[in-house]
Amino acid sequence: MALFDFRKVGGFPIYRGNTVAWDFGWVDDPAAVAGVVRAQPFATAAATPAGQVSAEELPKEVCQWHAYRALFGKNPPGKNQASVGSCVSFGTNTAADRTHTSAIVAAGGDKDQFQFFVEEVTYGGSRVEVGGGRIRGDGSVGAWAAEFVKKWGLLPRGKYDGRDLSRYSESTCREYGSRGVPDDLEPLAREHPVRAVVAVNSWVEAKTLLASGYGIAICSDQGFSMRRDARGVAAPSGEWMHCMALDGYVVTDAGEFGHIENSWSEDAHSGPVGWGDPSSAGFWAESRVINRMLGQGDSWGFSDLVGFPARKLNWRKLL
Repeated sequence: MALFDFRKVGGFPIYRGNTVAWDFGWVDDPAAVAGVVRAQPFATAAATPAGQVSAEELPKEVCQWHAYRALFGKNPPGKNQASVGSCVSFGTNTAADRTHTSAIVAAGGDKDQFQFFVEEVTYGGSRVEVGGGRIRGDGSVGAWAAEFVKKWGLLPRGKYDGRDLSRYSESTCREYGSRGVPDDLEPLAREHPVRAVVAVNSWVEAKTLLASGYGIAICSDQGFSMRRDARGVAAPSGEWMHCMALDGYVVTDAGEFGHIENSWSEDAHSGPVGWGDPSSAGFWAESRVINRMLGQGDSWGFSDLVGFPARKLNWRKLL
């Protein structure tokens, strides 16, 4: 595989002293995050019913993509944000996808109930409807995307009065990111709300939400190697101002690891995919690294039900 070209995912270098960081679209805005956190019924995931489940009660392995596989017989396809710094919408929507499939499986539903959602709408809505258009250039705040999908909802992919939103479009993403979501699409998105969102600030909190079938969008400046090791683990390396989806974990004798789904296509990373046979679009990471990422304060869990109730899903059965 050719060397990964960061320009293809909207990245450009930022120099912090002698360190080179790459900007992919996450905007670190603690004040904006604090405002959204204050508006939620739970300050952190630890305060939710799902967050109260003890470590001893949690399964040793949770692979949320297995819910999609149970419905469709294959892994969910990898996504590609292409040249737009729209990662916050991809991390948010992919986390919502995982919540969506987990909820369908938990309720004994079928694949006809599942639908993918429009990243362009989540991106534009987070930046303009929630953020007020204050950001110049690409990017958004994770909390703004969380607030948008809760208050405005998610728009299913499809065709709407001459607008073909059945596939991701860079030009549409930039248009909505600049002007906001078209007024006629907002009522349609409101038909598909995320029922609750909550800040996830630690590895312990993340495990409890994942075990109950709630996907997580993880925003941080942590970068990784583009090559996975024999276990599917990518080593921490450099800095990415980036948002991805945290959608699984595994507890092993050698330590604990979380799975992160990226939005740079199925060809961006190389090497074995690791535990649970996920798609090649992501990688596993050490729990200590993920704990640091979550500690930056702008990562969010998404629930299909009000209040994040604890659910016992038979993840082992889905393997």
